Amino acid sequence: MFVVCGLVITARRPERFWVGIALIATGIGSFLFHGPMPAGSQWAHDATLAWLLVTVPGVGTRWHEWVKLPGLILLGAVFALASRFAEPVIVILTVISIVVLLKRDRSLATYGPLILLVLTAGLGRLGATGWPLCDPGSLLQPHAVWHVGSAAAVTWWALAAPGPTQKQPPGRPAKAN
Repeated sequence: MFVVCGLVITARRPERFWVGIALIATGIGSFLFHGPMPAGSQWAHDATLAWLLVTVPGVGTRWHEWVKLPGLILLGAVFALASRFAEPVIVILTVISIVVLLKRDRSLATYGPLILLVLTAGLGRLGATGWPLCDPGSLLQPHAVWHVGSAAAVTWWALAAPGPTQKQPPGRPAKAN
């Protein structure tokens, strides 16, 4: 799902090309970690997810050049050296990303994807290893629902929300002060 959504974004929103590339990378990292699990797959999963979390709010801003490949390289190095900090770093980056996006645009184009992300993240957490909805033998995998929901949320946002330099479309409420 991440790869398909990334391809859609790169084709339809060229100014968010790197968001699409980060989604594709996240899909590859997720596949490696949740599928064949070769050596380094958890690193690929965590580093690409963190990269997506800095790319989404950073593309089109003064940080644009840093969130592209230099961001991936830096995060990859951090996760290679301090993999035990991956989960807290990802949580912190998620919060920062959400705050930055809401500061930029407080319309349905941002709130809708964030609501979808929160709902599917909660379900995904409940289905994680050792959590109440975890049942490896079940066809319904809540963590997989999170993957689909998060890819859909990023795509919804990337296609609908204005870029940092775009004006609000007519009929869209202005940002709250």
